[in-house]
Amino acid sequence: MFKKIVGLAFSNKWKNAKDVEMYIKWLVEWWATEFFTGYNPPYWYEKFGFEVSPNGRFAEHEQITDFELLKQIVIEVHKYNLEIFINLNAWYYTSETFPLIRQMVEEFIKAWVDWIICWNISILEYLKTINYSGKINISTIMAVYNNEAIRFLLENYKINKVILSREVTLKEIEEIVTSFPKTKFEVFGEWDFCRYNNWLCFAEHKYETRDICTVVLDNMEIKHRFRPDFKKLVLDETISNEEKANLLNMEYKSDTQILEEIFEKLDLWIEDKESLKKEMLNLVLKSSKKSDLFFDWLKSPFSKENKNILLIFKRVKYLIRENFKDEILENLKIELESNINSGMTYYAEKLKNIGGEAKIKALELQNLYNKWDNLNLYSYLFFSKFPNIETVKFPTRWRNYNEKLKIIEEVVNNKKIDGTLLDRWISPKRTHYDLSYLFGWDKLWFRKLLKK
Repeated sequence: MFKKIVGLAFSNKWKNAKDVEMYIKWLVEWWATEFFTGYNPPYWYEKFGFEVSPNGRFAEHEQITDFELLKQIVIEVHKYNLEIFINLNAWYYTSETFPLIRQMVEEFIKAWVDWIICWNISILEYLKTINYSGKINISTIMAVYNNEAIRFLLENYKINKVILSREVTLKEIEEIVTSFPKTKFEVFGEWDFCRYNNWLCFAEHKYETRDICTVVLDNMEIKHRFRPDFKKLVLDETISNEEKANLLNMEYKSDTQILEEIFEKLDLWIEDKESLKKEMLNLVLKSSKKSDLFFDWLKSPFSKENKNILLIFKRVKYLIRENFKDEILENLKIELESNINSGMTYYAEKLKNIGGEAKIKALELQNLYNKWDNLNLYSYLFFSKFPNIETVKFPTRWRNYNEKLKIIEEVVNNKKIDGTLLDRWISPKRTHYDLSYLFGWDKLWFRKLLKK
């Protein structure tokens, strides 16, 4: 079973030796077996602040901010014969900042930090020149996607472990780790499947609606596309201003919004009715291939996702009444009907037992982190197949859910999967794209699994 790696975060309340001792002890008791953190000492943040940070994080609590605290943390981690490494994985280091990096490395050596995680070639070259004896991990920000990139690093530097980018698929992970059986790897176990390569993204992540990701994508559907030829379009005298406005229009409508507009036109007989019905059919058939097209029993029927499911179901029934004969349409009607009925029944019982929608809402908010930090059983079973996948990176909050880790370890050791262990909080966005490698390329495997 792989190590459980935890990121350390220290706010002002964790500043004395006793607090640090208790914090590390608590994490180890909750199964932590490896640690990482950032470092932003006064000689850096007094000059550059936390907005330009040595570890690519933009807040004080994301890193250690003084040398004495760093030493104390290392001492406490070493008490348990565990290791800690420091991130030096900002997107760039200038001629002005690099001397400070050298100073930090000297402090890491004095504090007996076990290793450094970095992506920058200049840092790797510097560590080579000083014969750095600690371990070196290649950061996810290095964005190594193929064997040649990894081979180059292994041939030129003393690499302890390669951390693969978070957006690498399971198929790609298998191909890479089996090509280098003697090299240790780390993979990401978080559900937050980032659509941007770490190396190319300069945004601070995990703010949901404020992320650039959510501006461009909606449930894996592209909302906006950048037009690199916008200047050419604006200056083109052969195109009318109206055509230019249409070509550069950034307005986005989801499939369900378009379905409603079509239905309104049908209701008003604005356009050719048969053409509109065919357009509706094409959209419904397209929607049938979505992995998350199921009624979520744990949410209100009035939630955005469930309202969309109900809307699609209405349009499926409408098309069938209009004598559209299609096997996919018929199967979709049966699936949605069963799913919605069972979901409504479940929700009604929950409403009765818990005591009203307000209490249900409070319970959902209470479980917010639990939803985000779900550990997908199948992906961890997959990782466990490869002995050189040494670590799987968990969010810091994982310590609250070590029962799930215990379940995963039991399943790995017993080589037996219990269907009751499937969590309703599995992220469709990630499983749809990633875990299809385990179950075949059928986009509907996740819904079929839930139906069973």
